[in-house]
Amino acid sequence: MSNLQRQDIIDQFCILYEKTSHPSYRGFKPSMQQRLKRQMEKLVQLHPEWHSDDYVDYFCSIINQESQPESEQQFAHLHLVAYLDASRCHFIRQFARKFPFPLATCLHLFDLTTDVLYNRDHFKKIIHGHNANTSNAANLKTYVEGALKNIIINQINWESDWHLLCNVDLTSRRKFNNAVQKLREALFRQGITEPLVSQYCFAWQCFVPIYKNNRLYNPSQRKSRTWVQPEQTDFEEAARNYNLNRFLADAPLQVSSGSNVTAETIQQWMNTCVQALRNSKKRVELSRDADSYEKHYDQSVNPWETLESDQDSAEFINQITPSLQAQIQRVEQNFDKIRSKIPRQFRPAVMPLCYPHELSLLVQEQFAKKVGVNQGTVARYIANTYKSPLLTQMDSLIRTQLDNDLQVWSQNYVKEFLSKRFTNPHQNQEIDRALTVAIESLEPHLQLLLKLRYGQNYSIDTIVKCLDNESSDTIEKKLNLVQHDLELAAIETINKLKISYIEQFIKNHYKQVISDQLVMAFSEIKSRKIIQMRYAQRMPEEKIARLLPKENVSQAINQAKQQLQKALLQWTYGTYGISLEPEKDQVSQAVETWLNQLYCLDLNELHSGESYNV
Repeated sequence: MSNLQRQDIIDQFCILYEKTSHPSYRGFKPSMQQRLKRQMEKLVQLHPEWHSDDYVDYFCSIINQESQPESEQQFAHLHLVAYLDASRCHFIRQFARKFPFPLATCLHLFDLTTDVLYNRDHFKKIIHGHNANTSNAANLKTYVEGALKNIIINQINWESDWHLLCNVDLTSRRKFNNAVQKLREALFRQGITEPLVSQYCFAWQCFVPIYKNNRLYNPSQRKSRTWVQPEQTDFEEAARNYNLNRFLADAPLQVSSGSNVTAETIQQWMNTCVQALRNSKKRVELSRDADSYEKHYDQSVNPWETLESDQDSAEFINQITPSLQAQIQRVEQNFDKIRSKIPRQFRPAVMPLCYPHELSLLVQEQFAKKVGVNQGTVARYIANTYKSPLLTQMDSLIRTQLDNDLQVWSQNYVKEFLSKRFTNPHQNQEIDRALTVAIESLEPHLQLLLKLRYGQNYSIDTIVKCLDNESSDTIEKKLNLVQHDLELAAIETINKLKISYIEQFIKNHYKQVISDQLVMAFSEIKSRKIIQMRYAQRMPEEKIARLLPKENVSQAINQAKQQLQKALLQWTYGTYGISLEPEKDQVSQAVETWLNQLYCLDLNELHSGESYNV
């Protein structure tokens, strides 16, 4: 046997081709892969005359013998999984092309077949069905492929619309909450808004246990593995549960303030939920690489939207950033007057180098050690010198916007919330969400009063008739106390928003300082086109190499990263007199993070009129 043939056999039984294709794909650990390789090398030395079929027979015999040691069975199992993996990957790719969304289907089938192959009991059942006496080992791949195909088809039959809607573990609060959140997100993406979303989800919670008890767990009904269509009686029972439970303490406000529903309404709502989940599942087809980048850069709603009036909202927003930037400039112009143990020459470096953001080059402890102080000194310097003046400035802007009376504003806001948005709060406004949470934390009796007064729009007299043991004075006092508590919750939320906004502003400000240095360094890189193709356009290196066959793509990318790293090291030393040579790895990580965000940076103005030299 030649060395090439020997290496080919070793690779067949210890390489997992798709081990890094998906985060949930349980590939071999590197240490295990090396142990498999060493074992195969020993076997090949002991049996140089063997071919692939002989090794398959050998491993099959081990895995089928209970008398073999556990470690030997484990190794035999993993060797066979590696042997089958290449054909399994090819089969799944081909099979997934038959479906409308092949990438999403392919990932799903990889997970499904991985669960089968890595479960030794399941794997042994498949191997046991392969009669080695009448079929040679070369047919094992074909046999396993057929077995996996049957498993996939069974799963597809199993995953009906009602499986998609009702396959949730009712015994696990965490899993159930995750399923509710998944359904809510799918409905919102479908274009459905409150109060319908909460009503749909509440109806779903009533329907799922009824469907599972009547159609899935009922021995007389469960004739196959397929999740059968529900019957009219299921929807009727779910409607009764919905109407009986909608006034319970844990029922959403949108549900308790609505009306009774019929079985036809429940059926229509469940069909809508199924369609929303189906459409949501299709979105998996989007690039996982793109999603990993973009999830950090979703455009968030304006947190101060609830403070703005129609005539001066733009003015308020336009005042925030320039005013805070001016405050930072005043601080940086008076470093010598600041009282701190941090040496004066190092004070300008504190915020650019160690304030925590995605591109920060040091942590506070590292910076403190470099300049000869303790970490607490650095933390106090940041809090007293920057955060405190900025919070004071922000507080002044807010009070100006609210006519200097936060208490009156909170009273008006809560009154408007209760009268207009009690059953349909603005989900993208922090204060509305805070008020909803505060209401949900009230005692059930107080929640009921709010639901009757502002959900059903009952008068005080009508509420008195509904609650025999309550007088009108008592009800009014309780409602006033609740309103006062909600006003305090609104004020507390404003204060939290103020702190959160300041922290985010500082992060963005000093992140931009690092980013500006990298942008300038980027303009000096010769291989900018390759970097933009790789990170701005997100092309894999293999594709770039095909488009630019004369270029060494990997080498160009590595050299560009080294240039950017060197630029940051020179900047920190030249500007602040601080060497980051010992923290090269952290600087390198900051460069990698910046490159991964390159797609959202506008580099056109910087390079306008230039021709790229590749």
